[in-house]
Amino acid sequence: MSLELLKKFKGSRCWSDINTEEVNVFLNSNQSNFKNIVALAINNEENYSWRAAWLISGILNNDDKRLSSFILKIIKSIPGKKSGHQRELLKIISKFKLSQKQEGYLLDICINLWKDINLKSGTRYYAMLLILKISQRYPDIRNEINYLLEDYYTNNLSPGIKCNVLKKAKKETHPNDK
Repeated sequence: MSLELLKKFKGSRCWSDINTEEVNVFLNSNQSNFKNIVALAINNEENYSWRAAWLISGILNNDDKRLSSFILKIIKSIPGKKSGHQRELLKIISKFKLSQKQEGYLLDICINLWKDINLKSGTRYYAMLLILKISQRYPDIRNEINYLLEDYYTNNLSPGIKCNVLKKAKKETHPNDK
């Protein structure tokens, strides 16, 4: 149902031709539209699930109430997806203040994603951003971040992402350094 709904919405247009205002109108026009697109984003429908996640991440406000009941399902759905799909799901999660339980699941997933040096740099980047965000609430994690930033884990990143990650990590783990 949700896949057909998304195909109908897209029509014959290029994905980048769909603007966020139009996505919001579509998702708010019928109560089940939002629920169905979220279900598709969590699923693993080739060429469509990651795009559903991309559409959702583009229209969400921070702590968007429409999605709050789906957060743990989204987190648990991340493993086993293709790298680009994982990135879009991480982007969704990054817009929410999480519970301790949600952060626990997410931290484990993000560390595993970060450690997978074969994943795309963008996916690993969002995983590290979430690790850093969680470390704000749990300072003990900061000590482990240095291990995760060793050359083995950063050498495969694109130069821009590597520089950005190292800068953000230094700012987070050594806030008093200039």
